[in-house]
Amino acid sequence: MKSLHAYIAERNTTYDFRIKVARQNPSEIMEEIKNALNAYELVNISKPKSLPIQEHREFPNWGPCECWQFEAELAYPVTTPQILQLLKTRAGLISESVYVYGKDEADQNDSFEAYGKDHTGSLLLDSELKDVPGGQDLVGDRRKDNMLKVLEKQSSKMVALESNPELTSTRADERTKPASTTNQLPQGTKSPVGSKQNKLPPVKGKR
Repeated sequence: MKSLHAYIAERNTTYDFRIKVARQNPSEIMEEIKNALNAYELVNISKPKSLPIQEHREFPNWGPCECWQFEAELAYPVTTPQILQLLKTRAGLISESVYVYGKDEADQNDSFEAYGKDHTGSLLLDSELKDVPGGQDLVGDRRKDNMLKVLEKQSSKMVALESNPELTSTRADERTKPASTTNQLPQGTKSPVGSKQNKLPPVKGKR
């Protein structure tokens, strides 16, 4: 059985998380986010910070995209999947666009990023990695140029879609014919009973 001091210590312990959101500015729905996190008694929450447009390892499917991150301090113990579910169901965030770090994982991520800042360009400039064929195309300065080209292509596609009146003004139900159902097939008008009599063979006379 826990002592009174253990209970008090647990009650005074808070739980820190870092939440990273892609492609949707959390500042616009901060009240919804606060209400969701209040399920575990929100103690403090920081203002979302905008991150550079680049590829983020938490969202490999999005490519170069806008990201924001903020810190949240909760009074009750909770896991990162539980927070993710809360933000999805109560704040309306898309689960594929949210990543939740625990304090230890966030500190470790900061260490990795700080290590990268100590080097010129990228980690592939280390002596044992810089000569790997194609390495700089994936992570070095050349990769930045490639990402800018991808962003330019995506922007041009969005402009083309917005300028197409058929895609922006025509509704889906106007472009697609409704499917027929069995109720719309031709129906019979005669009853199967008594509507048509069978022909009887002629009766031959007696000899």
